[in-house]
Amino acid sequence: MAANPALLDRTVEEFRRTLTEIGGQPNSADDAEVLGRRAAMVVLAGGAWERALGELLTSAEARVLLGGISREALRKRVLSGSVIVLRDDAGLTRYPRWQFDATSGAPFGMIKKLNKIFGDAGLDSWALAAFATAPQPELGDHAPVDAFADEDPELLMRSARRAAAELTR
Repeated sequence: MAANPALLDRTVEEFRRTLTEIGGQPNSADDAEVLGRRAAMVVLAGGAWERALGELLTSAEARVLLGGISREALRKRVLSGSVIVLRDDAGLTRYPRWQFDATSGAPFGMIKKLNKIFGDAGLDSWALAAFATAPQPELGDHAPVDAFADEDPELLMRSARRAAAELTR
């Protein structure tokens, strides 16, 4: 995608204006470079995660997909491990779309088992999501999300245990 200089200039100007308003002036050229890079990464991080992990649903979207359940019912599913929630540093929550069956909207049974493996290893839901969307050798270099509906989950469980062990070394 080619950069649009006018839009980049507008972006820089708004960044400058906002920094001035909140008193976030850099003290040196190095500080300015670090601040600018960090700001760009923060702005683009959400999109990068979504490109890596697939569609991420809001709480409202996940509740609708689950048949219009309440916030409390969704919270109970998260606490039980049957639904994966990703919380970012800003406190926003997102639910990976791939954990829900495309036809029924129900979470795959595999999610609870994967949550247990990764949770027992002390790993968070971001590690689980990264594992679930990356090719795994035990699955013929396919991503685990492609195996959620398989009748025999043993290869997927073996892959999850291996990945969790590697991540905790």
